[in-house]
Amino acid sequence: MKKTLLALAVGAAFAAPAAYADVTISGSINMGIEYHNVDGGEVDGADSVGNFGVANNYSNLTISSLEDLGGGLKLDFALQVQLAPGDDNAALANRNSHIGLVSDSWGGIWYGTNEHIYERYLYQVDPLDGAAGMGGNLQILGTPGGQVFGTYGDSESGYSFYRRDGQSLWYDSPNFGGFTFGAVWQMDFNAENDHPSGKGTQDVDRNPMMFQVGGKYASPSMPLELWAALAYRTDQFGLDPAAATQGVTLNGESSSDQGWHVGAAWTLGDIKLFGGWENIKYESDLVGGGDADWERDAFYAGLKWNLASGYVGAQYIQALEANCGGALEDACNDTGAWMVGLGYYHTMSKQTQLYVVGSYLDNDDGGFYGLAGIGNDNDFLIGTQAWGVGLGIKHSF
Repeated sequence: MKKTLLALAVGAAFAAPAAYADVTISGSINMGIEYHNVDGGEVDGADSVGNFGVANNYSNLTISSLEDLGGGLKLDFALQVQLAPGDDNAALANRNSHIGLVSDSWGGIWYGTNEHIYERYLYQVDPLDGAAGMGGNLQILGTPGGQVFGTYGDSESGYSFYRRDGQSLWYDSPNFGGFTFGAVWQMDFNAENDHPSGKGTQDVDRNPMMFQVGGKYASPSMPLELWAALAYRTDQFGLDPAAATQGVTLNGESSSDQGWHVGAAWTLGDIKLFGGWENIKYESDLVGGGDADWERDAFYAGLKWNLASGYVGAQYIQALEANCGGALEDACNDTGAWMVGLGYYHTMSKQTQLYVVGSYLDNDDGGFYGLAGIGNDNDFLIGTQAWGVGLGIKHSF
């Protein structure tokens, strides 16, 4: 249950105008005690390690407002920050924060920072609390391995497709008989050129930008869901960190990174079955000539079983061995992995869940995928096997 506060208090604090819209404060505290165990993998001298810790998962605080402007038009505003209550001196981090206009007839358009349609379609079908942490599909999907989510390096750099993006303008459609769609453009605000003043990087032109499109159909007459999404980026050099794990340093002049995934779900009584396929591909043209590319496929399947006391979620995900070329032709053998996640979420009230979750992840000799949650000790350790269990509470308000 969300608690709505009159913005009069906010206005008094900031000397705002006399007329105020309602402001809603919402969010969740989602914390658990986790244990991770990671072996040494194929890295010489690397020992196995087991550790306990407090995972903050998707704990957040959101201030939002939806104002009726008349004529079927509304203004939608949100400011969301990530919380890390389990860590001392943790800084607040911007998450889904934006402003836009919404209409029942034509949909909505926003700008700011958000989890966009490629990521949303992945975590909305995830029975283990989506992007929250351990056992979720972000451990393999949307990445070639290594980092579990997020960007790599500078804000315009690309790596994972399982991430939120700033500097974005996006559109989401209304529901047309069960069909919805959306599109997003991340602006090229960090464009560079070869300039005598030294603004340019490595004496080359770069134009980092991104766009995504996707559509979803939820049948109004059958328990069927279908979805597909495409993400494409230029000059964000998502291949660089993957190449680095294989001992190759790339000096890119330009790049293009592409991800697409399709999926389907079918509900049988209290059980929702789902599955899908993902392909991600990274390409770089190198300074001075030559190129490098990395492409991998992955598939996933799982279920969510609704019970009177809560629900059980389970999923299996497998990343196939990457196919590489150019400067990486011999650098990505046996880079596949598979994982299984299992969890039970017990309903204590409308706002509170108690959950227990576990995950096991097995990399091939050249794979470098990792567990989400606390202590990602196998990030960039090749060939590891990792498992973890967690017990936590999620309170939404």
